[in-house]
Amino acid sequence: MNVVLSLLTYALGALAISLAALCYYLNSNFDYWKKRGVPYLQPEPFFGNVREITLLKKSMADVLTGLYRHFEGKRFAGIFMSRTPSMLLIDPELVKNVLVKDFGHFQDRGHNFDEDKDPLSAHLFNLGGSKWRKLRTKMTPTFTSGKMKMMFHLMEECSSQLQMYLADVANASQGVELREVLAKFTTDVIGTCAFGLQLNSMSESESEFRKMGKKVFDPSVINDIRRFLGLLIPALAKVLRVRMVSEDTTAFFTQAVKDTVEYREKNNVKRNDFLQLLIQMKNGKIEQEYDPLINNNFFDTPQKNGFAMQNGSKLSNGHGTQNGKLRDDDDLELTDNLLAAQAFVFFLAGFETSATTMSFALHELAVNPDIQEKLREEVDATYEKCGGKLTYDAVQEMDYLDKVLSEALRKYPPGHVLVRQCTRDYAVPGSSVVLEKGLRVLVPVYAMHHDAKYYPEPERFDPERFSPEQKAQRPPFTYLPFGEGPRLCIGMRFGLLQAKVGLAALISRYQFHVCERTSIPLTIEPRTIVTSPKGGIWLRVSPRS
Repeated sequence: MNVVLSLLTYALGALAISLAALCYYLNSNFDYWKKRGVPYLQPEPFFGNVREITLLKKSMADVLTGLYRHFEGKRFAGIFMSRTPSMLLIDPELVKNVLVKDFGHFQDRGHNFDEDKDPLSAHLFNLGGSKWRKLRTKMTPTFTSGKMKMMFHLMEECSSQLQMYLADVANASQGVELREVLAKFTTDVIGTCAFGLQLNSMSESESEFRKMGKKVFDPSVINDIRRFLGLLIPALAKVLRVRMVSEDTTAFFTQAVKDTVEYREKNNVKRNDFLQLLIQMKNGKIEQEYDPLINNNFFDTPQKNGFAMQNGSKLSNGHGTQNGKLRDDDDLELTDNLLAAQAFVFFLAGFETSATTMSFALHELAVNPDIQEKLREEVDATYEKCGGKLTYDAVQEMDYLDKVLSEALRKYPPGHVLVRQCTRDYAVPGSSVVLEKGLRVLVPVYAMHHDAKYYPEPERFDPERFSPEQKAQRPPFTYLPFGEGPRLCIGMRFGLLQAKVGLAALISRYQFHVCERTSIPLTIEPRTIVTSPKGGIWLRVSPRS
């Protein structure tokens, strides 16, 4: 009996010590910002300042917007993601410094992953340092305007299939869930434009590619755990070697890319698509091009003469180029896994963000029928001008369509926050604060897009915010749906083009109305890594008379 009591006492003592150590670990860093004289909000044990994110009660977009508004009038503030300190940027000038002017201090996103255990996570979005720089340089030629023009007819064919697919479900009394419909469309666009594959997502109930795409993005317990650890406790995620991509998804995409590459090489098949670029990269036959919009420019100090980015900032063209052409001074080992990872992220980003943006746009057009009708007039005029079949140049000239999409991306940016990791100590301009190497800096895109200082009545959907006159009145770096600077989304042109083609095709053929299942206002799903509507986008669809 005494032995049992002794063992029980030791066990309880060990448990108490372990709990005390855990509590100390979780709370020991909470004076970080106070010691540095940075404005901060008192954190809660374990949760830091993000209790509602951790408990899946609110999206990160909503929580960061609340924190952003709490610190109104400050240039920056300190917050805690669980026990991890992060700096929240509020002043657009500081955003400019981090994303562009002082990019040499913030080249990485700070995503931890184990490339050996989780090979598909080693993609352009996650990579940092020289590996990211070299890879982006090699991938840039895929996304020039010339390449987009060559892919246009493939997108147009998919949009015709979308029109026919929607005819089968139009007039449904309970409405149509359009986010899934549009995800099938963008999946097929990515399949044909990027990999030369006919995925037939709109003719088959569940294509394998669509299943895998849903598995990555749809809410699930395992996705919740991965997101929680990676975002809130990155150090623990690194120690535990948490996979960001499941084993079966890894096996599927790796094999799909391998089989397609082998078929092309064996049969000497060449296409103007993303996969062909990967094959050229693998064989060392990549043709380098320079494109000032998406070319990565790597620098420590800005130069006076550079290339203008989308917010009007300047980047030096003195690094990474030679006589207007890109230099490829350093070799990059292009393994099969590394190539598969790039194919994986292009597929995921290409179908998910564009489908969601299109569905948000259709929701707003249904809620605002006057805007829908004005867009339809432009679409009809463009189709008539083109003889009933859109062209690449005609789509680029559709001014109101561009405004509608821009406003959809303003109100519902795909990425509600941009994360940058300090890669070397950085003195914050105009203050005595020094950011230490390894610290994460957050740019709250969703919050800035909903700041009434920049966008009066931010919940109102108003495409005219993007007229030349109104854009000129806003400070730069207050519109960031694709990021900015050298890490500007490399697939921006592709995503915008497929969204414009799809929306034009739908508006030309159908009318969209709210129905009983339409959520007004929309709620952002708290369990996804991109801005997504909770419960989907339900609208009534009717063919035009």
